[in-house]
Amino acid sequence: MIHSLEKCISDIKNSNKIAIICHTVPDADALASMVALKKIIKQNFTDENNTKQIDLFVDADEINDVNSAIINGVELNNLKSTDYDLAISLDCASFSRLGKYGELFKSAKNTINIDHHVTNEKFAENNLIFATSSTCEALYRIAKIYNMEISDEVCKLVYSGIITDTNNLTQGTITVNTHKIITEMVQRRISLDALNEHFFKNNTKSKAYLLKQALDSLTFYAGDRIAFMKLTKQDIADCNATVEDTYGIVNHGTEIKGVEIAVLAIKQEDNSYQVSLRSKGDVIVSQIAVAMGGGGHDQVAAFHYEGLLSDMKEKLIALCREELAKHPEKDKEVLFDNSDVEETNEK
Repeated sequence: MIHSLEKCISDIKNSNKIAIICHTVPDADALASMVALKKIIKQNFTDENNTKQIDLFVDADEINDVNSAIINGVELNNLKSTDYDLAISLDCASFSRLGKYGELFKSAKNTINIDHHVTNEKFAENNLIFATSSTCEALYRIAKIYNMEISDEVCKLVYSGIITDTNNLTQGTITVNTHKIITEMVQRRISLDALNEHFFKNNTKSKAYLLKQALDSLTFYAGDRIAFMKLTKQDIADCNATVEDTYGIVNHGTEIKGVEIAVLAIKQEDNSYQVSLRSKGDVIVSQIAVAMGGGGHDQVAAFHYEGLLSDMKEKLIALCREELAKHPEKDKEVLFDNSDVEETNEK
């Protein structure tokens, strides 16, 4: 196991057949990072004398209308080779999340894992795990380090990954570098407003109905510091929605005053649960997810649970209480201090 950016670039440069794979049930960052990397490779490592076969793979039954715009016109899951020189996993914290394309990944002569999840299991030969807002941001930073050509289309994909993985810059690992990248895109006159509207003001009626179902199930724990919501696959079907329509619903829990941890549990057809966690402030949910068999980021995490909802809730709420105990409730912060603008009557 190695962690070498130089070897990553060398392997890409010297490979003729490349497979790029993202995680199952992909979000916008996963899809955008796949397409962006293919464009970066084609723009910087190919010419008339050096062509490359670059194939994209994702284990997903469906992709919603909002995210499908990212892969419009892009060919997916067309296995053109049985002996890839290089396989690159993107935005995937564990080998199991590659789904049915895990064996394809393992069969490649060289493997690279590019990700930004702090709980990444480092399952490739070369593991590049960045403390970035998104995998798209990680790719952008790699391209900048090596002075690569970055097209406007790549910038649009990178921005899409950043804003969706941070819930429009409100969660996740947002750094000064994240804001610098966005500034560079503003300077390049990338259509950021249109992208924001597409991802955050483009919900379907089905998603609105699904949100109502989730909010109807809302319960609070730990003095209203934990918000718990649940959905079932039947709820999704009844609303004529998709699994992707559940993305972002858990964030509504953290928008409630006093709530520091939000939970959304979705019951699967096999009676297991897919559980999403969100937090705000200094509260960290990644290790809670790890303890439950999952992983993620400090404020954005998830896990899969097989068993009774009551058992899962008991264990999960206890872990959440332990984390909240590390962060006593604070007095409300004074955001604006205008004491210096009022005149006094002192003489």
